[in-house]
Amino acid sequence: MGLAPITSGSTAASTNNSTSSLSQLGEDYTRFLTLLTAQVQHQDPLEPMDSTQFVSQLAQLSQVEQSVKTNSNLENLGSQMASLLSVSGAAMIGREVTVSSDQVHLAAGETNSYYNVGDGAATVTAEIYDPTTERVVRTITGLSSDSTELQQLTWDGLDDSGNPVLDGKYTFTIKAVNGDGDPITAFTYRKAVVQEVLFTEGQNYFKLDGDETLPAEAILAAS
Repeated sequence: MGLAPITSGSTAASTNNSTSSLSQLGEDYTRFLTLLTAQVQHQDPLEPMDSTQFVSQLAQLSQVEQSVKTNSNLENLGSQMASLLSVSGAAMIGREVTVSSDQVHLAAGETNSYYNVGDGAATVTAEIYDPTTERVVRTITGLSSDSTELQQLTWDGLDDSGNPVLDGKYTFTIKAVNGDGDPITAFTYRKAVVQEVLFTEGQNYFKLDGDETLPAEAILAAS
């Protein structure tokens, strides 16, 4: 993804562009006025130049100047908003959040993963995968079909043969069906602690424990 820690480098670059444009515009003004002065001094008194052209060119330069200044003001405003966004994101460091995620972190027979199913689910099953081999290590049946709140995924850390697996990171899916066997929508979540805030392309990303980085919109709740 190429995320970088909170920085205002991109907005600073934009501001430098506006400053450069204004500087260039000032040089154009100077050259234009120098040329205008020379032409007026050396014009033929019997055939004076059309002043309308000079007025028109001055008006065009004035419009360009106003456009560049407006763009500069917008860039400054964007920079200020980006700073406020990054500061608000930094306040999340160390807080526990609930995020949309298919990760399962197993530690001493406990997990921090949750799920939620739609109305009408009759049977709910979880499949837990080894992320390296993508092999199902455990299938858990008979899970709660209560759709009114998040349900915690309870896993004792054993595989389908009853052997303990190593603590660490796994992934899981939830399969829910109604009484007719038709699939019901299901979502997976986990609770994690924000370790770092990354700011890029105008939005915050949160690096969570378990080496997972998610955008701000993936966070459902914080405590």
